[in-house]
Amino acid sequence: MKDILLAPVYFIYKLWIGLVFWTSLMLLYIPFRILLSKTVWYEKAFQLKRIWSGFIQKAIFCPVRSELCSPLPIGPFIIASNHSSHLDTVFLYRVMPRYFAFVGKGELLKWPLFRLFFRTSDIPVDRENSVRAYQSLQKAYAILDEGRCIAIYPEGTIPASSPKMKAFKKGAFRMAVEKNIPIVPITWQTNYKIMNDPEKLFSPSLPHAVRVVIHAPIFPKGSEEQDLVALRDEVFRVIDSALPEQYRKKDIQQSNEL
Repeated sequence: MKDILLAPVYFIYKLWIGLVFWTSLMLLYIPFRILLSKTVWYEKAFQLKRIWSGFIQKAIFCPVRSELCSPLPIGPFIIASNHSSHLDTVFLYRVMPRYFAFVGKGELLKWPLFRLFFRTSDIPVDRENSVRAYQSLQKAYAILDEGRCIAIYPEGTIPASSPKMKAFKKGAFRMAVEKNIPIVPITWQTNYKIMNDPEKLFSPSLPHAVRVVIHAPIFPKGSEEQDLVALRDEVFRVIDSALPEQYRKKDIQQSNEL
């Protein structure tokens, strides 16, 4: 009954989020295009993304409350977070001060304006095309070799059960093991309340504080397949442990997908 009564409010708030996001991106498109025209300017483009993220966060009335459990590692690392909202990526720019390239699904290349990022600094992954997927993997390795970071959602998509997590794919953890670099797990605790699925116009969507936990880095303990699996499972448990108790997984069959 509550959701039925508030459905018009949810609808209006989602329209407001869309207006803020797309209008601000249109206004910043030319500056982004200039800064992303040269690799040496990617860091400046990243700083502009952080400013843009801060504007969106304030404009949609969602203050950020972040908990940093440990200093970030020196050198390259992989950011791995749960994926509960289409706003996760925008807010990640706000809470993560270190430059990172985002690894996302290839469909993002079809998004108007936003695709600019994935044609330049970020990394689209086309799982249906093995050649393009390999090229994306090589780009990710090259970024790590340069001493920079990458960010990835190990679930691969927003699960229907969000914020309850689905199985993690292996890709991020294989990179961490092969490059012997740490994973920094991140738990988004409230983003699903702000906007989970923008296509369901009348589903719950209201302003909330963006509560996020940036966990201590987790280092690979070896280079064998079992070490990869152990790393994946540990990262899953850490991210899951900071979710509201009713959404934590007691047991899960992890994915063998890359």
